[in-house]
Amino acid sequence: MAKNISDNMTFMLESFSEFNTSYNGSSNDTSFASGPSRTALYIGGIVMLVALLWGLFANILILLVVFTRRDLNNIINIFIISLCINDIINLGFNNNLVMLSYFMGEFPTGMLGCELATLFTVLFMGSSLWHTGLIAIHRLIVVVFNNFYKKISKRAYTCFVLVFARVIPLLFLAQPSLGQMAYYESRLLRCIVKKNYGPYNLLVIMFLMILPSIILVVCYIAVFIKVHQSSIAFRASRQKEWLKREIKITKMFGMVFLLIVIGYMPYGIVRSIDKQLQLSADFYVAITVFFAIGNCCNPIVYGAMDRSIRLECFKIFHLIKNQEKENGNALTTAQTTQMVVENEGETEVIPLNMSTKITQTNESFT
Repeated sequence: MAKNISDNMTFMLESFSEFNTSYNGSSNDTSFASGPSRTALYIGGIVMLVALLWGLFANILILLVVFTRRDLNNIINIFIISLCINDIINLGFNNNLVMLSYFMGEFPTGMLGCELATLFTVLFMGSSLWHTGLIAIHRLIVVVFNNFYKKISKRAYTCFVLVFARVIPLLFLAQPSLGQMAYYESRLLRCIVKKNYGPYNLLVIMFLMILPSIILVVCYIAVFIKVHQSSIAFRASRQKEWLKREIKITKMFGMVFLLIVIGYMPYGIVRSIDKQLQLSADFYVAITVFFAIGNCCNPIVYGAMDRSIRLECFKIFHLIKNQEKENGNALTTAQTTQMVVENEGETEVIPLNMSTKITQTNESFT
């Protein structure tokens, strides 16, 4: 009898020990035997740390530039601010936890934080993609249905876009299974959704990835067709300048969308194919690092493709101070002098030496 009790206690202790190992990843030998190598983790952690610092710095810089310059306060830049805030929270929580797990060889929080990271990934991914989808609808309305755009309330319209882009992903977190959907996978050093939640994963893919992607593609095709037709029909310089700006803004947000998709796509495709996690754990580190870098690249797009934001970023670091002095005389000539007007509630740069009279076509957004 005593022997049976002793055997049962030994079995229970061994089971408890195995549970702790899979739950917390606390056993270094087990973790590194079944998970990524130390070299892959340290290299991946360093790359993610650099990307994280860059992403936080660049997004905060964009926010600072747009907030401090009133002439940059237009609808498009409000959408950029919203995306930057989304990126900062995502980087500060999700990317930070994954990076720490690489340095520690285990997830840095308990099961609650681990599952929250999984759910927040869905939330921020969906929010970013719906931002780009709704911005695509905005570009379609401004370019193709401009008369309708002039009549609507810009404030109400903007608030609707910012709220709707977050409400849709939040709906996927409002469910009775919340808190019991994920489990810790030591091979990936992160929590993943359990296999019996396949319908949930399918709905996430359909409504948070595919649907906003389809909206974006359809809207941008319509915008490019309209711009092409208008560029032939309109001969006045003002209309041509306006069309150039519209196509430039459209391309910028198209690039943001591509970065988001490229960042999420490799990891998502590999996980959907390798359901049994047969691939090398080091390979998963590589695609996770690629995903983290993709999360940090949006500010590069804003800085590279939006001239006003780019110049203001340079001015903060006094990088163009000397250039302004050297080009001061040239910038005062009639041929290169420019003025800023409000077009469709958004800033547009138009040459002053045009014969076409420039009017303010819409109420400015404040």
